[in-house]
Amino acid sequence: MSTPTTRQEFKDYCLRQLGFPVIDINVDDDQVDDRIDEALQYFRDYHFDGVEKIYMRYKLTQADIDRHWIYVPSAVIGITSVWPFDDSNSTVNMFDLRYQLRLHDLYDFTSVSYVPYEITMQHIRTIQLLFTGTPQFRYNRHLGKLYIDLDWVRFVKEDSWIVVECYRQLEPDLITLDGTANVSSSSNTVVGTGTYFYKDFVIGDELVINNEARRIVNIDSDTSINVSNAYSTTSNSNAIIKTGLSSVWNDRFLKRYGTALIKRQWGNNLKKFAGIQMPGGVSLNGQQIYDEADAEIKMIEEDMQVLNVLPPEILIG
Repeated sequence: MSTPTTRQEFKDYCLRQLGFPVIDINVDDDQVDDRIDEALQYFRDYHFDGVEKIYMRYKLTQADIDRHWIYVPSAVIGITSVWPFDDSNSTVNMFDLRYQLRLHDLYDFTSVSYVPYEITMQHIRTIQLLFTGTPQFRYNRHLGKLYIDLDWVRFVKEDSWIVVECYRQLEPDLITLDGTANVSSSSNTVVGTGTYFYKDFVIGDELVINNEARRIVNIDSDTSINVSNAYSTTSNSNAIIKTGLSSVWNDRFLKRYGTALIKRQWGNNLKKFAGIQMPGGVSLNGQQIYDEADAEIKMIEEDMQVLNVLPPEILIG
């Protein structure tokens, strides 16, 4: 199949590109899987189609406040900003300065200029920046923890929300997660046992329980999530499967890169038999296969760096 949608189809495609089944490809299945994982890792780290920008909302718990950091899903590779904890963007409070400004000065949008309003709003934002500032944060993808440097006890309240702008890597495989889940046909709440929903999911992900797929609409805690609609049957201790994005397997760069990596592994295996003549007078030239594959890999990586790298964010100073 020239348009693979699963890992096995992707593996078969790469091997056919190298000549299988007309000729034997002297690479073990585990080695093929290792090279596919290597190709996926490079694809996620450098290709703009290997990640997606998402806005992850998170409900803070008392445990988060006590330890001064929050869990981040393992698929998140980078965080660019964290929305402020305060309610400075709300104008529903009648004692709020902007509420009064809009009430008294913008009662009729056809009779006043927007200029005084915009100047006043800029002044308010400057005051907020001087006296409140922007929360500073630290994140390392291998730790899976988001540290926000502020006085958590003073400024953070339990059950308040934050929004995190981040980049998440795309996962093409189906993944069976830790723990089990209980579902009910009368409720759209999934209750987990031994689960880490905050770490494993973000809102919008799809999970499969009892061969039924549902989209996540809210994450209450590590052991409770809400899905788009209830499952058809009530059952306990179910395996939890996170769906993947199968179209990733058909990415042009990934197919070329995966094939070249397997080819280099093939050449590396055959290099050990250099100088040995096979029956019929045939000799294996593993070094040539290795060198060809190595040159292909370098060319593909150079093309990727030029054509497929995510452009830098626009900075205005």
